[in-house]
Amino acid sequence: MKTNIFLAALPTYDNRLTLTQKISLCEAKRSPLVRVQWTHTNDLHITIGYIPAVQVADLRTIAVGMSNVSQASPFMANIEEIKLYGTAIVLRLEPYQQLLTIHKKMNLKLMEVTQSQYQFQVKGRFDPHLTIGRLRNINALNPLHKHQFLNMITEQFKGYSFLIQQAALLRRAPEHSTPAYQSIQLYPLRG
Repeated sequence: MKTNIFLAALPTYDNRLTLTQKISLCEAKRSPLVRVQWTHTNDLHITIGYIPAVQVADLRTIAVGMSNVSQASPFMANIEEIKLYGTAIVLRLEPYQQLLTIHKKMNLKLMEVTQSQYQFQVKGRFDPHLTIGRLRNINALNPLHKHQFLNMITEQFKGYSFLIQQAALLRRAPEHSTPAYQSIQLYPLRG
């Protein structure tokens, strides 16, 4: 059996609550023309690496092998931009170089511990992001509706910073129809 897994940076629990409050404000101001499935508080994470089609039997080896992520130091993540990727509403983050360094370092470690059987999937430029929701009726929205919706989200999130003290290896929960994640392994940052 195969599964997809993610290496993620996790906002602190208090910061996830603040992000959820901002999402709630967006929901309260949302036009009824826009249908959104917002990300649950427990599922808010910054995607650093995506590993497709992993054999479930290999999860433990990967989880233990990724323990080097804890050598990174805690850091502040800053929301720089709000974008749509297909139907996903994402917050693009800085510090880009610090997130890219973790991505590269952990990809090398992943390839080492799995003898190059797995590596992070890369489509173009590395893009660390936090998905806050998914549009459910994107095809029914005209460009003006999309623009107004993104501006409303920008009002809530632009310039917000939050602390990252932990990373995690996550797996999408198969029993959920909307994205929900199970933690495979947590990695405190203490460099």
